[in-house]
Amino acid sequence: MSWDDERVREHVRHLEGLLERLDPAAEPAVRALAELYGEALGRVVRLSADTAALTGDELIRHLLLLHGLHPETPETRVRRALGALDGFLGEHRTSVEFAGIEDGTLRLTAAAAGRTAPPRPVLEAVERAVRAAAPEVARVDIAAPAPEPVLITLDQLRSRV
Repeated sequence: MSWDDERVREHVRHLEGLLERLDPAAEPAVRALAELYGEALGRVVRLSADTAALTGDELIRHLLLLHGLHPETPETRVRRALGALDGFLGEHRTSVEFAGIEDGTLRLTAAAAGRTAPPRPVLEAVERAVRAAAPEVARVDIAAPAPEPVLITLDQLRSRV
């Protein structure tokens, strides 16, 4: 059986629907099966000479993340996700930098041209991307500068009166 990524996504959606309707008494069996598959996947990772090939596959990457087996650190994955957004961020004249991960909180700094806060949709896109890259992170804090105060001189005020 060889599925493309779209078929995998469809199957995951279907599986999620089945799990929502599952009899609670079956949960221990499902959990035990998932743990067994997780252990098998861990062995595959340990035996694989090319973990980049494993992490390059969308389904395998998600399973590695689900089981806590991804060979790359969350920081590496977040930095890669931010790098993939370079074109999008450039279009919005926005920069985002990794500031650290501490106690389950990912910290980023973001600024738009003119040192203003980026538009909310841009920040939401950044958050979606980094959460997908590092789902084990509990919170994402994006610090953005407050708008710089505008200095209006007395001469400017007088000229408007």
